Amino acid sequence: MQDEAGSLVRRRIVLIGRAKRRSLLAVPCFAIVLLAPAGGTQVSHELPGSTEDHLAAKGWWPTKATSHGPAYAGEGACGKCHVQEYSNQANTSMAKADLRLSDNPENADPVSGTLESGSYTYRLVPANDGSNLEVQSQGKSISVNVLWVFGAGVHGRSFILGDRREYYEAQVSSFSSTHALDLTPGHTIAMEGSLENAIGNRLSIREATRCFACHTTAWSTEGKIDLEKAVPGVHCEACHGPGSEHISAEQNHPKDGASSTIFNPAHLTPSGSIDFCGACHRATMDVVLNPIPSGISSIRFQPYRLQKSRCWEKTEDARLSCTACHNPHEPLVRIASFYDQKCLSCHTQQRGAKQASLALPSAGNPSVCPKAATDCVSCHMPKYNLPEMHSQFTDHFIRIVRPGQSYPN
Repeated sequence: MQDEAGSLVRRRIVLIGRAKRRSLLAVPCFAIVLLAPAGGTQVSHELPGSTEDHLAAKGWWPTKATSHGPAYAGEGACGKCHVQEYSNQANTSMAKADLRLSDNPENADPVSGTLESGSYTYRLVPANDGSNLEVQSQGKSISVNVLWVFGAGVHGRSFILGDRREYYEAQVSSFSSTHALDLTPGHTIAMEGSLENAIGNRLSIREATRCFACHTTAWSTEGKIDLEKAVPGVHCEACHGPGSEHISAEQNHPKDGASSTIFNPAHLTPSGSIDFCGACHRATMDVVLNPIPSGISSIRFQPYRLQKSRCWEKTEDARLSCTACHNPHEPLVRIASFYDQKCLSCHTQQRGAKQASLALPSAGNPSVCPKAATDCVSCHMPKYNLPEMHSQFTDHFIRIVRPGQSYPN
């Protein structure tokens, strides 16, 4: 596991035991080191934390269950004051991370054709409330309702099946590049047996919670999963926390510190900020405490890959955090040259020249790349094809990539 996690984990592997003890003995104190004054370059060099640690601490954190039902203000309430952020965020992939087909049956995935997998044949068939997944084998068939569709469709979409008493992660998903069905990542060919076992993996309460906590908003009531009230997609209150108290304070006591009634991730330290995004995208300690198979599949865990970068290990600079490059209120920019200004905000020192200023002490004014000053990420954050997703992903492990070098775990 140490080799997989990279030099950052090798340097801090002793924290695994500490992290486990923190979750039992001292978690409430952990939130104290996460907050820092907004503005300016922040360098924290704080201990990395796992999502479990953050969820056990006081205050809001993504994927946290609420203690009471009326805490959420509901979609649209935030937009009355934060008009631009609200309207722009609605166009992001996060906002489209999930949909309930009974609400929008016209959005059922139009993928046609079948998938032959082992002794089973899979296909999506139209239904009154959206779509069903049909599985056939040896002259018998079963058809199960698709309740939820996970994914914005950039790489693909997965399906949650069931009857609102039991939920299954479908055995097959649709993939955008092939516009066809294939096995859902992490699934293996179903063994011969009952059709019920071939439709997918039955989700436990814990597994369903993890899925819906990252793909929906307001998914919990009284601390428990409540999918009837879940709002499809990741919206304002998924990251900033339930907003009823904040809105009430703004309306009734606007001068009495209403900002303290809502969570603002902008006040987190750089390390805390990466942990924040890692609640769904996985940061280093999540990978360490919940090991993943070695190989290219780790490319989907962008915070973890970013924290392996030498730049981050040395500085933990705010200009290397997730939100330094990606505005969560705006659609993701997919043009490589857009990120040049991000790279050059640190890499300003001419190679071989002495540092003439301490204006950027945290990053140390690293050298300008001698090869080029444009499309930096095309070389230093290469894309790799992830076979199970039939798509390419950008590796957020920032580094000098040598010719012929294999994917570094």
